Amino acid sequence: MQITAALGGVVALLYTARNYRLARHGQVTDRFTKALERLDSEQMYVRLGGVVALKQIVQDSPGQAPQAALVLNAFIRDRAPRTQPKQRPASKGELGAAALRTALEQTTRRREIPLGMPEIDEIPEADVQAALTALTCPASRLHADRTQPISLEYLHLKGADLCNADLTGAVLCGADLTHAVLGGADLRDANFSSAVLVGTILSDARLYGAAFHDAILTGADFHSANLAGADFDGAIDLHRTEPPVTHPNALGVDILAWRGSSGGIG
Repeated sequence: MQITAALGGVVALLYTARNYRLARHGQVTDRFTKALERLDSEQMYVRLGGVVALKQIVQDSPGQAPQAALVLNAFIRDRAPRTQPKQRPASKGELGAAALRTALEQTTRRREIPLGMPEIDEIPEADVQAALTALTCPASRLHADRTQPISLEYLHLKGADLCNADLTGAVLCGADLTHAVLGGADLRDANFSSAVLVGTILSDARLYGAAFHDAILTGADFHSANLAGADFDGAIDLHRTEPPVTHPNALGVDILAWRGSSGGIG
């Protein structure tokens, strides 16, 4: 009799646990669906609510975190202006020329906007910034699928606040990060090839193995950044009149000395 009662208790407990898991899964699915609906709204405050809801799903529901992160990344790519047309991939030389033109415009403060094209904001719109924060904050990356790196290439992200963000392995090729703040960010193995980093704050950032091929780095601040293994092949500083020189700092990390520029590495 006691064995039968014990078995009955175990079965009841398992049944309750199963029902709880099913109910919780249903709640998460419902939250996910509602968040997606909000992201498609024409109202800014509604979209912001959708971003906040997805951020909570990423942090509270490990099983749904990779899917929620993919949605946040897709939302950013859909909402942020692009730095070049989508039609075809540009060659390495074309990307370098495009980055140079953009940096020259930033340096001279001349901005020629084609007829019919909207003015590019000096900072991302509120929903894009909220999505960037939700996607890249360290708590959100705990359950992320590391085989799916964050994809922000060829986006206008001028003035974006990515301080202390986790952008490990992120793809930022051709992105405009003028005056963006990435201080203290984790940028290990990130790809900044042909990106524009005019006046970008990268102080105290972890940049082990990051690639800056053909990037524009005028006035970029790398103070106390860890650049072990970072690749600056072809990187340009428009204020520099001599080729960059590499030298080891006190920690034995190879860094670039940008001569004649303000806020550079020294």
